[in-house]
Amino acid sequence: MATRGFSLRERKLGLIAGLVMAMWVVLSWIAWPRWERLHELNQRAEVSQKKLARLHELAKRKPAIEQAYQTYAAFLTRDPDAAVQRAFLDELEELARAENLQINLKPRPAQPGARGHLISVEVEIDATQQALLAFLDRLLGWSNLVEIERLRISATASSDYPIKANLVIDRVIVKP
Repeated sequence: MATRGFSLRERKLGLIAGLVMAMWVVLSWIAWPRWERLHELNQRAEVSQKKLARLHELAKRKPAIEQAYQTYAAFLTRDPDAAVQRAFLDELEELARAENLQINLKPRPAQPGARGHLISVEVEIDATQQALLAFLDRLLGWSNLVEIERLRISATASSDYPIKANLVIDRVIVKP
């Protein structure tokens, strides 16, 4: 039995089929994963470029941002509630001493919130009209976030302190 060899046409067809399969292997196992990796890296590079552009923009605006922060930094606190409330009461007493007022302070419980808490103090004042108005003027001119929730003024028979005032002062403490 003699083995017959492949004809020229069959050898060409076999060579072409082998090349097609080799190309399919190269494309599917080597080139396509590399192409996907290249595409993924390009997407990461675009995202990184956008982040870098935003950071560069923030760096340009840094002085304005720091200035805005300094404006509101006085209202931020890291102190515990009791210390902040005690400091607030001391400030009120100092303010009253500056106006020669007799005050009676009744602190209320602090009301916590999402971004800070509210400290309320009930203040009873025996004073003259001028001293009371000077105290209220200095209180409202304070650099703290202070609000007068309630103000009641009544006249008394006393010649030393003809006016009695009862007010509730709220101060907002912002947590950083």
